[in-house]
Amino acid sequence: MNKKVLIIEDETELADIIRDYLKKDNFEVIICNSGNEALTIFNKVQPDIILLDLMLPGIDGLEILRNIRLQSTLPVIIISAKETELDRILGLGLGADDYVVKPFSIKELVARVKAQLRRATTFTNLQTDEKSVLKFCDIQVNRISRVVKKSGVEIQFTAKEFDILSFLLSHPNQVFSKQHLYDQVWGFDEYGDLNTVVIHIQKIRDKLALANCIVTVRSVGYRFNGDLL
Repeated sequence: MNKKVLIIEDETELADIIRDYLKKDNFEVIICNSGNEALTIFNKVQPDIILLDLMLPGIDGLEILRNIRLQSTLPVIIISAKETELDRILGLGLGADDYVVKPFSIKELVARVKAQLRRATTFTNLQTDEKSVLKFCDIQVNRISRVVKKSGVEIQFTAKEFDILSFLLSHPNQVFSKQHLYDQVWGFDEYGDLNTVVIHIQKIRDKLALANCIVTVRSVGYRFNGDLL
């Protein structure tokens, strides 16, 4: 079955060009040009991935992203003319999986879509020999339901935040570079921004209220603090 892409973009010419390129790679594509209609269409078509503009008529892209993250962990790629570091941090912090600045290469965007879908598929197909529930302190990480709980209360994690935590927790005290973590969670992508890893790890620390759960190893990378197990 062909993967389904929802494009939420008010620039109709750009949306049509992206659609045509995606269709050449056998994607099913749905276009929404209005923020007000985006959530209704999202719930109706149940896409596999979303390409989301931020500056939309009606509800803006960040509000749409907030609402999507209350319902789903599917991959979301922001496509926006907003190019400052603060814009990227805000978008990624709200749960976007990638951030592409306009103008961009359509071929690059298609490559990013494929990379995100590969990672989503990989992390939903757990190996049978992997432990399904991981625990530390008062935290429980269920790798099958993809739910994180602290003292029995569920914490909302984005897909990539969950994947990073799950991977590091499975390899306590092993140090991994930002590049290794990016390749592991986002898949090999020559266009990738390694600062994305930094932002996601800080969000994990904040959500768990455990600053020392993921330790920064200066000039090397990150490791999960095995002393917490």
